[in-house]
Amino acid sequence: MARISTYPIDTNLVATDKWIGTDANSNRATKNFTLENVANWINSTSSVDSQTLRYTYQAEATNLNRMRGSISFVPVQVGSVPFSTITEWTLSSYSLKSIAKAIPIDISGFYSAPLIDSYVIVTNAKDISEYGIFLWDSAVLKVGTTEFWDIGLTPIISSGGLEDTKDYLVSLLTYKPTPDKTFVFTQAVPGTVWDITHNLDKFPSVSVVNNNNIVINGEVTYIDKDNVQLNFSAGFAGKAYLN
Repeated sequence: MARISTYPIDTNLVATDKWIGTDANSNRATKNFTLENVANWINSTSSVDSQTLRYTYQAEATNLNRMRGSISFVPVQVGSVPFSTITEWTLSSYSLKSIAKAIPIDISGFYSAPLIDSYVIVTNAKDISEYGIFLWDSAVLKVGTTEFWDIGLTPIISSGGLEDTKDYLVSLLTYKPTPDKTFVFTQAVPGTVWDITHNLDKFPSVSVVNNNNIVINGEVTYIDKDNVQLNFSAGFAGKAYLN
């Protein structure tokens, strides 16, 4: 066998290319590894992209055999499942990336915050044309389990569906933050000075109308982030909208 340094460098890589290495799971036996198998391992464990939420669809899952890193249904769905029909699925507390760690990491806290009330896109890991966009409605720990969650979904738009043993990526598409806080104050008795405690913990914009819904301009004084005082040249009754 010639020196390794004398072999030419292959710049035309194909999936069946091989190299020799050590198998840590077989008493460090020497084995061949294909480029395709190594690429599949990198993808399935998200070893390059640590943020990827990747799961395998397990069609025949039950509470007795449901796997970590899986998407499944109760009751079991036969064959492929169109994204457009999915309103709930069961999701492992562990993505394929998190179970590849030396100590598997439970990522289920992400299922409640920030995903609830946000939009996600689910794509076939090898075919982005197979996708579903969903509103992530709810996340509840499945009864009788400790690491699987019932996820409520509202399908929005999709193409294709889930196929058994295929891998799927779940990505946050649009985050729905907590709605901006508002406060409506009613001045029932006509007055030139309105003292308002709104407790919004901010300096809000202020709009004022009289009882005929005509906008009235006045002087706004911010006392602090929870209190504001309005002063007008003439007394009247109406409402102040703070946001």
